[in-house]
Amino acid sequence: MNTTIPSLTKKSTLLAGIAIFFSILAAVDQPDSTGNSADEVVIVGLNPDHVSRIELSSATAKTILERDEQTEAWAITAPIEHQADRDRIAQLLAAFRNRVVADVTLDEGNLKDYGLDASNGIVVELWTDSKEPAASFTIGGDMAGGSSFVRVSGDPSVYRARLGGRQRFARDPLDWRNRVVIDRSETDIQGVRIEPWNGDLIHLVRQPTEDDQGQGPWTLDPDPGWGLGADELTAVVQKLGQMRAVNILDDDFDGGFSPPAASITIMDKDGTETTLAIGRRVESGVAFVRVAGGSGVYAVAAQDLALFTSGAAAVPSMVMFKVDEADIDRIIYYQRKTKVEVARHSESGVWQIDSPAGVKADVADVAFVVRLLTAPKGEEEAGKLPDSRTGLKRPRMVFEVQRKDGSHEALYVGRHFRNDGGAVFFWVKAQGSDDVFVMSENTLTRLRAGFGQR
Repeated sequence: MNTTIPSLTKKSTLLAGIAIFFSILAAVDQPDSTGNSADEVVIVGLNPDHVSRIELSSATAKTILERDEQTEAWAITAPIEHQADRDRIAQLLAAFRNRVVADVTLDEGNLKDYGLDASNGIVVELWTDSKEPAASFTIGGDMAGGSSFVRVSGDPSVYRARLGGRQRFARDPLDWRNRVVIDRSETDIQGVRIEPWNGDLIHLVRQPTEDDQGQGPWTLDPDPGWGLGADELTAVVQKLGQMRAVNILDDDFDGGFSPPAASITIMDKDGTETTLAIGRRVESGVAFVRVAGGSGVYAVAAQDLALFTSGAAAVPSMVMFKVDEADIDRIIYYQRKTKVEVARHSESGVWQIDSPAGVKADVADVAFVVRLLTAPKGEEEAGKLPDSRTGLKRPRMVFEVQRKDGSHEALYVGRHFRNDGGAVFFWVKAQGSDDVFVMSENTLTRLRAGFGQR
């Protein structure tokens, strides 16, 4: 029997042609031998574990982060010098675990529209061991869906790429500071000395082991009755070593360090000692810590320190009197024949000098007067001293706070004296009280400035 091969229809011929076209296109679009598509734009293609230096430059600041070759620890080296926060750096570098390739080309030249101009863009440069950055790009604004506008250095084109968002890179230099207060592992700590302000000295010490490796169980000497076993004490030491701040505040922040609720000294294996001062101030579940020789005040969870601060509330407040600002009618300064009155402006409500006419003071100085004299606080408690010593029987100056109901409080200022360091202080006390306190010349000078007295 003869078999006849059917001829191709026009439709079959067309489908065959389309198939051949896409086969050729797929062959042309194959990746090259390096794994890059011929027309891909690679924003970052490196191993983040090899990054040794990060530079982040904006219109207002340039932050340099560098990794120590020996310890692998990161530090801020400009514009400040400080240990860097490893978690934030890890978050930044996590964006480069996979090659970052541009999704699409959007524009060319119109940089301001995308936040990529000099005023808004953040230049990111990543260095490995070479003399030139291994990656250099500018990140602009973010788009919906998780992409950002990006420009590769030397390329005028605007691309869209996924880099984890602009916020990873747009941090103030201070925000890169390490928020781990001590940053020591429990195994690196060999001893802890706890000095409560009004209690007995306590030591956390390791018990010896047969191999003398210094990793024995923790014990308390003497035992303050905390009722904690070896495992719980280990957890206490771990928390001290890895305690993380929710924020780092300025050096002059008043965290209640005069005196502190407790001082804690942590000793490393190599003999290095690091001392923490725990402040008495607690606000909204946050306590405050200083590191001796370090900068900044760390705001940490108060519950992490509660074990060491029992009894801190018994510290004398040294507040001589309290007046609610809403109840104040005026504040009067007397010195010999001088009398200056501060009151609220009838229309604006701003505190200012009311009399005599012609006496002027900066608004900030007047605000300091009101703030301090609502609850004037001594800087040291001197006890009950004779007027013959303090000069408070006939005060040199008086600050009187008058309430709207006609009652008043007053702060008396007596003689001055110098401490052992040569600093000038004044004896002060509240009207009607025998308790004498000390106020520094600097504080008194600021108070007088609020009344236009220089």
